[in-house]
Amino acid sequence: MLSSTTESRTGLRRHASLLFLLAAGGFTSALNVTLLSPLIVQIADEFGVSEATAGQLATLTAACAGLTGIVVAPWMDRYSRRFWFRLECSMLAVGTIISAIAPEFGWMFLGRILCGLGGAVIGANCLATCGDLFPDTGERNRAVGLVNSAFTLGAVFGLPIVAMTADLTSWRIAIALPAPLAIGVLIGTRRIPATAGRTEGSIWTAWRAGYGRVVRSRETVWLLASEMLLQVVWFGWLIYFGAFTHNVYATTAALLSLLFFVGGGAEILANNLAPILTRSRSTAAVAYPAVAIQAINLLMIGIAHNREWSMFPFIAIGSFSGALIFICLNIALLDSLPSDPGAVMSLMSASLELGGSLGVALTGLSLALLDDFEAVYRLLGAIAPLIAITFWLSTRNRSPTREAIVAPVNA
Repeated sequence: MLSSTTESRTGLRRHASLLFLLAAGGFTSALNVTLLSPLIVQIADEFGVSEATAGQLATLTAACAGLTGIVVAPWMDRYSRRFWFRLECSMLAVGTIISAIAPEFGWMFLGRILCGLGGAVIGANCLATCGDLFPDTGERNRAVGLVNSAFTLGAVFGLPIVAMTADLTSWRIAIALPAPLAIGVLIGTRRIPATAGRTEGSIWTAWRAGYGRVVRSRETVWLLASEMLLQVVWFGWLIYFGAFTHNVYATTAALLSLLFFVGGGAEILANNLAPILTRSRSTAAVAYPAVAIQAINLLMIGIAHNREWSMFPFIAIGSFSGALIFICLNIALLDSLPSDPGAVMSLMSASLELGGSLGVALTGLSLALLDDFEAVYRLLGAIAPLIAITFWLSTRNRSPTREAIVAPVNA
């Protein structure tokens, strides 16, 4: 008889090509969200607008993605995973091409709106597909870890590729990079099983019923709240990390790049360690210590982390603990409402986008009021325990049926 680990590896090998496709989708989704960062200056110069105005393209992309995730969530399980991949990748490819050939700045807004709509639920669909392909919890959790590693690679290694491409060629070629990736995923979707969706009732009845099922699952609602709080804290310190190190330690661009690579490596490690840790213990038991580590790490800014070299352990610990919490939340969300995994993961994507936007806004406001990076980071550390509290509330509101299903797995 095969061990659970051997069975898991066998299942992953059996669906290796599909996992590669899901990883490509995750990489493309992450790259679409972040690729404007190194291109803002060139886009502003091209169209004769301010950098602040050009930066609104990124805000527009994130806002469209977040709102789309909320709107389509109840329909995610009405139609097949293949349908959503094809719809999303088609819009993303078209939006990317429009952005690359835009003759005027107004066309950039149209292109980025389509990119926001097209990239909105690719990541959610990838994670929901993991649940479809791998009924075994161990296999599914490892697949979730691998797909989330692709998300990390899209941000960590995708951005240097975009920056280098723009430097060697032009920003138009650099901004077009997600298009061939999206087309590749679109072509590969023929390998995804065309499972039938839930088609009973009218489309609007299904929309109301889908939201009703999610809202009635208090476990899911508290987990989504925990997801949003995680992104408030994580985006809050990460987005301003470059400005923090530059203003406090006068960090060079080369050293900052190295710091971000260290953070990305820590995330990848956590993505693949989390499925192993949750094999013998609950997701909450793994998440609680990670939240404590995240909080302490932030509270130690200016105390233990008070030298330039100490930024290496800071970003490694912050990225590792954040990714560990994120994977635990993804696993718990997939378990929370087995009847509507697509809807749940779509709302997870929306919570990520909206929580991240809120985190950046609140951190920026706090910096404007306090003018002290270290104090603001410690404030984020004080907020972090709320992630554990909402996670705990989700376990307190777990349905009896769900408890009966999960208990043997964690036993």
